[in-house]
Amino acid sequence: MGTFRDFETIVKSMGELPPSPLVATKLLELLRKPDLKIKELANAVSLDPVVSARLLRMANSAFYEQQRQVNTVERAIIVIGENILKNLAMECSLRNTHKTYGVLERRMWENSIGCAVASRLIAERLTEIDKSEAYLAGLQHHIGKVVMINRDKELYKEVMRLVEAGKGQLRDIERGLFAYSHEQVGAALLRHWNYPDSIVKATLYHHNFEQLRGEDDEVFTLCAIVNLASDFCRQFDIGQSASEESLDLSMNKGALALEANLIVIEELLEKFQPEFIRERNLFLT
Repeated sequence: MGTFRDFETIVKSMGELPPSPLVATKLLELLRKPDLKIKELANAVSLDPVVSARLLRMANSAFYEQQRQVNTVERAIIVIGENILKNLAMECSLRNTHKTYGVLERRMWENSIGCAVASRLIAERLTEIDKSEAYLAGLQHHIGKVVMINRDKELYKEVMRLVEAGKGQLRDIERGLFAYSHEQVGAALLRHWNYPDSIVKATLYHHNFEQLRGEDDEVFTLCAIVNLASDFCRQFDIGQSASEESLDLSMNKGALALEANLIVIEELLEKFQPEFIRERNLFLT
């Protein structure tokens, strides 16, 4: 499934795809510039009225406690900082990919935010992977589910019903009803959007990353991060339709690959829940 031709086939079979997140992509490009100016960021953000409006609301929220009202995009960027700005643009792009927004979509959105936050924490503590890259990989790892829901929401609800009834593994049922699994669809979409190869591959292999060991160490580590981050969300029922039984996170495939012992995992879990709640609430401002 790794060839561009395979991805083209998936894209064609999925019908109308969400538009490319132009502002988020532009911000990623700009933030790589060593001589970046705030005005350049402000000009990029201003291209999207939704991102601009939410940026200003966020900067004027009680969380930042500004003495004077923030009324320009440039000032708002200074108040919240570049990292939160980038995360906001990515989060807006993710939410805008949904054609509808109900309980199912809200759960998926929260799971994506949770996985992104956990991936950032894990990357910073246990690896040399850039924490922003890890955040993006966590945020987009289930973007394929969004495309499948957009194509046929009732059919994807049937996928979930069958999984919850114990009729099979998620990806097997997805392939049975949609011909492709969510990681294949997600990777195809991100390639279609010209995302970095590392994010495309992390989306494609985040369940089965062991095959990358010794072949692509960076993506192997990125996948291990996302795999462990997903179980952080399961531990706190973030984005789940029903409570999970207690997990032994020390036996998670990602934890084993990252050589994360239970003490470190518990320390990360303590940081994760309040940080997830803070970030989720920021995006809901």
